[in-house]
Amino acid sequence: MTTTPKKKNRWAVPVAILLIAAVLIGTGLYRVGQGEEALVITFGKVTATHGPGLYWHMPGIQRIISRSITTIHDVEYGYRTSKSASRLSNAEYTDVDDESVMLTNDNSIVKLEAIYQYTVRDVKQYTFDVVDPERTMHLAFEAILRRNIQNRSLDEALLNKDMIEQEVLPDFQALIDSYEMGVKINGVHIQNISVPQAVIANYEDVNNAKNEKTRRLDEAETYQNKVLPLARSQAYQLTQQAQAYKVSTVAEAEAEVALFRAVYEKYQTQPEVSRTRMLIETMEEVLGGAGKIIVADDNGSLLKMLDVGQSTVQVPAVEGGAQ
Repeated sequence: MTTTPKKKNRWAVPVAILLIAAVLIGTGLYRVGQGEEALVITFGKVTATHGPGLYWHMPGIQRIISRSITTIHDVEYGYRTSKSASRLSNAEYTDVDDESVMLTNDNSIVKLEAIYQYTVRDVKQYTFDVVDPERTMHLAFEAILRRNIQNRSLDEALLNKDMIEQEVLPDFQALIDSYEMGVKINGVHIQNISVPQAVIANYEDVNNAKNEKTRRLDEAETYQNKVLPLARSQAYQLTQQAQAYKVSTVAEAEAEVALFRAVYEKYQTQPEVSRTRMLIETMEEVLGGAGKIIVADDNGSLLKMLDVGQSTVQVPAVEGGAQ
């Protein structure tokens, strides 16, 4: 009877050890799923990285952080889904104006709603290298998006949604890579770009003003195309007339100068003859259309009567016995 307690005591320690080992093994086992990556944290430091499979760690000393590296995460920007769609109802959304309202380079206001997608490709960087990676990513996306919109006019922003997506994606990825946060951007999708309801009336006024400006410019151009050729034609005609008048006037003046010089030269050689001839020519010009001419002496007696219009000269009798 005295040997039984000794035997029980002899087996108690191994059994306890086995139980403790079984507990440790059972609680220390963990499984990394397909498409996941696990970090083993020992006293606050990453000591191992594991892919899919079954592993063991020391409970209380080590902890495991596991995250999917294949799951695509969708993040809404400018709005939030307040109620998911179901078979009986549509989804409901809430606007986030602080995010969605942006300014273009022509000082116009647009409202933009978008979704960006990402996957975690480095769990260690995503978990430890950046504080609040999701918030950091969201702010980075906002910075890139606002910069793109601010480089466009209102019409460009409204009409080039696909181009904005193509330009934002590489810029967004480059900024994320500079943060070394272990994220891959899978896509950027602009859901909607519109003019806010509060400024639609003003936007329509601006469009009407632009259309009116275009119409007036077209009318002015049409008037210009009609009037300018006519004005050029008239100017050309006046120029030609002025040149012709100039040539005619100069030629006439030169002819008169030449005639004067010829007369002057003759006058210099024979002044008496020239004066007599000039007197005769002048008398012909003055008396050429005079008709009858009566010549009287100092006493009033009639000496001669000449009829310039006749080919012959009539000499009447002289009163007072004049011969």
